[in-house]
Amino acid sequence: MTEDSIGVVTLTLGGPRLLRAMASVFTQDYTGPIEHVVVSDDNPAAVSVARAAPTRPGLRVAPHLVRRPPEEAGDRRRDIRHVYPRLSRLFNVGVRAATTTWIAFLDDDNELAPHHLSSLIACARANDADAVHSARTIHRPDGSPYLDEVWHTARDPQEGARIYELMCRRGVRIRGTNILMDRADPVRPSSFRPSTVLQADDPVFLVDQSAWLIRRELLLAAPIPENFTEEDFASNTAPDDKLLQVLMDRGVAIHSTGRPTLRYYLGGVSNNYRQPVATH
Repeated sequence: MTEDSIGVVTLTLGGPRLLRAMASVFTQDYTGPIEHVVVSDDNPAAVSVARAAPTRPGLRVAPHLVRRPPEEAGDRRRDIRHVYPRLSRLFNVGVRAATTTWIAFLDDDNELAPHHLSSLIACARANDADAVHSARTIHRPDGSPYLDEVWHTARDPQEGARIYELMCRRGVRIRGTNILMDRADPVRPSSFRPSTVLQADDPVFLVDQSAWLIRRELLLAAPIPENFTEEDFASNTAPDDKLLQVLMDRGVAIHSTGRPTLRYYLGGVSNNYRQPVATH
């Protein structure tokens, strides 16, 4: 049987963490063709880094430089009103640039366990599925496990504690560990509510962008929405939430490996983690 090809789409501004992410793709044990599509957000240096990264038989690195429009040139703000629409556009650019059967994603501040892609494709084949995902472990920027009993995307600590308890009761957060079991409850939502504002009776709709493996033809037919409303921003609805909502609205069957093969690092724009300030 010919192995399916997998494209891994990484968006980056450059910096040392890109090498760490690329190294985790390099060490994948999947035996089929892998194409690492590195989309540089208006930084030619990141393209040079990607081109110089180690490669091996079966792995092709494909850097793409995307210049920002004049109104966004030089914009490095963390405001989600600027960042989220741009991320959606760049994810879609990466999907279109790929030449593979499947698409996985990897944020440049995350890492994949060596069996991440192989376990995802095995899950897709076992379930004859077009969209599957993994679970993850959550880490602080220094690599240590995030064990705080506070939901990592909540903007208020008390609200974060409330959501953490809900997620423990649902089996999403595994208490006493840094494991998070991403999940999309098999209920067609009339009103999609992301985890940041989860209420007690809500289904769970939570799959991180870097946890996915999706058929490319599906992503071409149903790209990640690039328009965000003020309601989206108020509820911290990120591009991965938008993607999950699109898949569920189309009735796509979603399956999970149940394996935490994604190392998710805090410190990105979508979560509320900030490095503690040193005191003397």
